[in-house]
Amino acid sequence: MIKVAIIGAGNRGYEAYAPYIIEKEDMEIVSVCDIDEERLNKIRNELDLDEEYIFNSTDDFFKKMDEKVFCDAVIIATNDRNHYSTTMRVLDYPVHVLLEKPISGNEKEVKDIAKKSENMDRVFMICHVLRYAPFYRKIKELLDAGEIGDIVSINHNENIGYYHFAHSFVRGNWSNAEESSPLILQKSCHDMDILLYFIGKKPTSLSAYGHLTYFKKENQPEGAASRCLDCKYQDTCVFSSKDFYNSNKGYGWRNVVTDDPTDEGLKKALREGPYGRCVFDSTNTVCDHQAIAIDFENEVNVVFNLSAFSNEVHRNIKIMGTKGELIGDDETSEISVRRFKEDSYKTYKVTSKRGHGGGDYGLMEAFYKAIKGNKEEVLSGAKESILSHLMCFAAEESRLEHKKINFEEYIKNE
Repeated sequence: MIKVAIIGAGNRGYEAYAPYIIEKEDMEIVSVCDIDEERLNKIRNELDLDEEYIFNSTDDFFKKMDEKVFCDAVIIATNDRNHYSTTMRVLDYPVHVLLEKPISGNEKEVKDIAKKSENMDRVFMICHVLRYAPFYRKIKELLDAGEIGDIVSINHNENIGYYHFAHSFVRGNWSNAEESSPLILQKSCHDMDILLYFIGKKPTSLSAYGHLTYFKKENQPEGAASRCLDCKYQDTCVFSSKDFYNSNKGYGWRNVVTDDPTDEGLKKALREGPYGRCVFDSTNTVCDHQAIAIDFENEVNVVFNLSAFSNEVHRNIKIMGTKGELIGDDETSEISVRRFKEDSYKTYKVTSKRGHGGGDYGLMEAFYKAIKGNKEEVLSGAKESILSHLMCFAAEESRLEHKKINFEEYIKNE
């Protein structure tokens, strides 16, 4: 039996990853650590855990681990700013580790974690879920098979979705770069990682541009209130939180807003908590749109666009090669390949289950198999993951300082 502890039992740690463990006959959750007492009470009601192994502080968790290592694996899904302190301590114990991305919002901390985990004989994985999603694995398979020849250029778009951006990056945990991490790191280290996965080479240079253009005070409608439930626009504003968490789009995030499942609990949270604030009168600092141009070692050029201003949450990609082109959209789960001189596209429909197009499930399956001994399942260890993070740090420096980054020099200097 693989015994798993979860540190940070929120949307990712508990909602995304725990269901896989619960379904697995030879895995079990034996401990949960979270600072939110309401969340812990909810988990108490759902899982038959020994009270001795339910913690509201990491200090208490580690004190218990010092007495006896009571788990085989630890999932770390705390707030970004707590990843470093928690991970560095967990790495002192003989346990397997699954760490939510980003590794850290601080470049030195990323390198320290990577260095400490580098030669461990246990499994260490970063939650770059796209590598494990059937959609992106199929694209990788087609590229490796030479379906479009050698890659020459890529256009890649991450469409955050206007409502997702309002929830997570204006009102939510990742609204303030100083308190969490820059948007490019938090949201798009996935994308830098998947580009590295497809291209198989390092970047040589990049230039980034981005701004917080729309979600700020000067764009607040005249007479709007600071909270949606007090606002005269609550029934007409597309960003109103009044009914959002009862709708199809927002219902899945309701448990992020409050651990009280009742309508009264939701209303209280919207009146008092961050998710009821006007998007034009919040404390957000991250970009709402960004573009990056990247040159790779093999002369592959990439243009990556990240934007809040889309109807749906999805990624789409066009990869142009020497023998044809590949177009994919993870909303429709369709991949189309058209080779030069051919009259039609060959289309692949990729089926998947659960979050991130099956990436959450695929990640957990890989983690499980790696613990069982198949280390080849690990596609996102420290070595693979650090480069995508450095690309994000370099992109943020380029954006803020309005300069082109020589990536090789950047790595040496850092």
